[in-house]
Amino acid sequence: MVDWLERARREIPESVDRDTTVTDNRNPMAVMAVPQPAKSENPGSSIVSNGSIPKAVLSKIEETAIRDWLAYIKETDPEIIAEIMDRCRSDPEARAYFLGRSGEVPVDPIDDRRHCRQCRNLIAGGLCLAAQRKEIKASLYPMDNLPRRCEGYLPKPNDPGQRVGRQRWPGLNWKKMNPVGTP
Repeated sequence: MVDWLERARREIPESVDRDTTVTDNRNPMAVMAVPQPAKSENPGSSIVSNGSIPKAVLSKIEETAIRDWLAYIKETDPEIIAEIMDRCRSDPEARAYFLGRSGEVPVDPIDDRRHCRQCRNLIAGGLCLAAQRKEIKASLYPMDNLPRRCEGYLPKPNDPGQRVGRQRWPGLNWKKMNPVGTP
């Protein structure tokens, strides 16, 4: 499982000097916070740094995405995981690399199916009123342990989506799917 780690080490150059101090060749006692002050990225402004690598805070979403990718590739070694997380906090290129790799994790599609207990057509005894009225071809007493898409679905008042089954799943017309069968 270390192949990806070696690949990351090859692809991400060591962009940050890991030493915390740099001495001036002319004066060995002088310590500079920036290796080449004249070529600093922030000319004319104080960086208030001792040259150490700043630790950037990963957002919870970024950290979760990287940890999900590590779990997806079955990386379980806590030392390697800690090394990667530290590297992502200190190196923007490493962070971008691992966040890019986290896009490889398959995402589950949103499940829009509903349980019968979420429908106003199911009454206390477990009877489906839509089936009783013969609006749909279904069992009068459906099994509720299976989520499903049903034309007779009628949302309860506390359901965030207030579309009925025929609007929510327009392709579920039973007669279209079984033109020869009985209604």
